Amino acid sequence: MTNTLFLCRICGKNAHGTHFGVITCRACGVFFRRSFKSKWIFKKCKKEDEGKICTCKPCRLQKCVEMGMSSKNFQYDRDAILAKHLTPSISYFVGRPEFLLFCDPSHSAPKILINLDGLVSEASRLLRNGVESVVFAETQLKKLALGLKVMQADMRSLKYFEKIGKPEFLDIIEYYFTTVIKWISHFDEFRKLDQNIQMKLVQSIWHILMKFHKCSATVAYRKSSDEKTRQLQKVIRNVCLDREKMKMDFSWMSDYPAHHVLRCMFSHKSYDFEIIESLSKVDPTDVELTYMFAQSCFEYAGKRFQGDILKITDHFQQVLSNDLHHYYITEQRRERYFQRLTDLMKVNNLIQRSIWETRSRRELGRVFNILKVQFSHPDMLEDSGFG
Repeated sequence: MTNTLFLCRICGKNAHGTHFGVITCRACGVFFRRSFKSKWIFKKCKKEDEGKICTCKPCRLQKCVEMGMSSKNFQYDRDAILAKHLTPSISYFVGRPEFLLFCDPSHSAPKILINLDGLVSEASRLLRNGVESVVFAETQLKKLALGLKVMQADMRSLKYFEKIGKPEFLDIIEYYFTTVIKWISHFDEFRKLDQNIQMKLVQSIWHILMKFHKCSATVAYRKSSDEKTRQLQKVIRNVCLDREKMKMDFSWMSDYPAHHVLRCMFSHKSYDFEIIESLSKVDPTDVELTYMFAQSCFEYAGKRFQGDILKITDHFQQVLSNDLHHYYITEQRRERYFQRLTDLMKVNNLIQRSIWETRSRRELGRVFNILKVQFSHPDMLEDSGFG
C-alpha cells in the first residue's frame, strides 16, 4: 500500500504507525523520543504559529503530550525492526486492537443476508426476451449507441437524494444490473452467446457501466449547473448527489464508524475526479462514448475471467474497433484519428486503474468483516464496492 488510512495526530501528514501510544508520522515519533526530556518541555511558544503543522518545538512537544504520547509507551525494538522495512500491522490499517482482530471468528457478529434471487431471475427473463424493440443501425457500435439512450436522464428535472440508506443502495444495484442487459442486448454478437455466458458477462460488467455512466452523466450535469455548486455534485442513475446536503446511513451494513465504511466501500472512487475532468476535456460524441463504455466493460471481463471469456471479449472489442474506424473514416472524415483514440483510451485506463489498484483495501474490508451484509450472489458484487 502506498497510502495510509490515517493521519498523524500531531502534524496532520500521513501516519506511519503507533508511536508512544499515539498514531503519528515517523518524524513526530522521533521528535518526541528526542525531546520529551529536553529543555523544550519548559519553554513557551516562540513563533506563535497558528497553522495546523507545528513548527515551533515547544508547541509541537506540548501537542504530543496533549494527544497522549508518553515515554511509558516506548517500544525499544521498533527502530531495529523498521530498518528492515517491516510492513505496518493489520491492526494499524484497520484501526482495531489486535485482541479484537484475532478473536475466534465463530463468535463474530452474524452476517445479514440480502437475497438477490429475484433480481437474477428478472435478469434471466430479460436475456431470454432480448431487446424490447428492434433497432436498425448501420453498425453494431451504432446499435449500442442507440441502446445507450435508455440511460440518458433529463438534466433539468433531476431529483436529489437527501439520504442514502438500504433502499437506495439496493435500488441503484437493481437499476444498473437490469439496464446493462437492456443496453448490451442491442449487440448482435452478445445475443449469439449461450445464456449462461451472457449472465456471467452481465454479472461482471454492470458496475463498470455504472461507474462510467456516473462520471459521464456528472460531466453533462455540471455543464448545465451553477459553477459554484457543480464540484460538489454527482449524478447516479437519474438522481443528483450533493456531498454537502446528502446524508449516508451505513448502520444497516456495518458496525464500524462511517468514515471506515467509506474507505472500504468507495475506495474505487479514488480516480473519479480525474475521470470526470478527462471526460470533460475530451467531450466524446455519443458513438465515441458508447465505444468507451463497451471497451471498458469487455476489457475488465476478459482480465477477470481469462480463458474462453477473454477470447469472446477480445472478439467483441475487435468488432467494435472496426465499427469505430468506419465511423471516423466515413462520418467524421478523419483519416488520422490516432491521437483522438489515444485521448479516449486514457480515460478508460483510469477506469481500469480505479478497479485494480484499489482491490487491496476492499480485500482488507472483507477479511476483517467491515461490512456485516452478505449477498446471495457474491460474484456479481465483486469489485463493485457493494460487497
